[in-house]
Amino acid sequence: MNHSSQGEYSAADQMVVAGAHEIKDEDVVYVGLGLPFLSALLANYTHAPGCTIIIENGIIRTTGFPLPAATDTLGSQMMANQLTGLFYINCLGQAGYINAGFIGAGQVDRHGNVNDTVAGDYRNPSHRWPGSGGANDVMSFCKRTIVMLRQNRRRFPEKVDFVTCPGYLDGTKGRREAVGLPAGTGPALVITDLACYEFIDREMVVKSVHCAAGVTLDRVKAEVGWDIKVSAGILDTVPPTDEEIKILRERVDPQQIWVGGKRRPPDQD
Repeated sequence: MNHSSQGEYSAADQMVVAGAHEIKDEDVVYVGLGLPFLSALLANYTHAPGCTIIIENGIIRTTGFPLPAATDTLGSQMMANQLTGLFYINCLGQAGYINAGFIGAGQVDRHGNVNDTVAGDYRNPSHRWPGSGGANDVMSFCKRTIVMLRQNRRRFPEKVDFVTCPGYLDGTKGRREAVGLPAGTGPALVITDLACYEFIDREMVVKSVHCAAGVTLDRVKAEVGWDIKVSAGILDTVPPTDEEIKILRERVDPQQIWVGGKRRPPDQD
């Protein structure tokens, strides 16, 4: 494979491509709105044409589609395998038919708990996100959940302000099962525009750093709200290939809706 030379792609591109690499050809993957869509479509157009993409409002697809600005668009519906509903999709997840989840986040903490609700006090927040959608069901029932977000210290607190989606809760062994969640579920990876993280003993650990995109381990640590551990086998994140960047630019997001890892505001008339 020919990897892109430094300067031809951004750390946000690296984040999307790293996410795509985690989707396998046989995966049935529940995809949340935003950056996970880019990774899922890139995977479908490259190494995982056999993956099934499930959108929370009930759209089930084994083929690509125009990148949507919301979960329910004519483009995401057209030629879909099935058009169902949120309840049906969540039932599939609870029954174990969806093996992978891929969600965005407002905050994520040391033990993989995700906050998509409010920053600060619940009744007088400093910031409010859109809420769970189907993300709670994803994190609760999927065997393997990947969380994707742009990283800064405020979004990586040691403990989230509000648990929208349960990770490993307080990090105690068996805690998820004790509150009624299925065994063998929970967050597996966190991917940001700086690094990739795995979970060891229910705690987030640096797995790889986006070195080829100009990121250093010191920068990664500076944007985490606790003294994060580093894997003994820490790696450089595998950089994108020229082909992956070309497909991301020209096929997945030709309108550059998500340039820099953040949705561009719609054009004003």
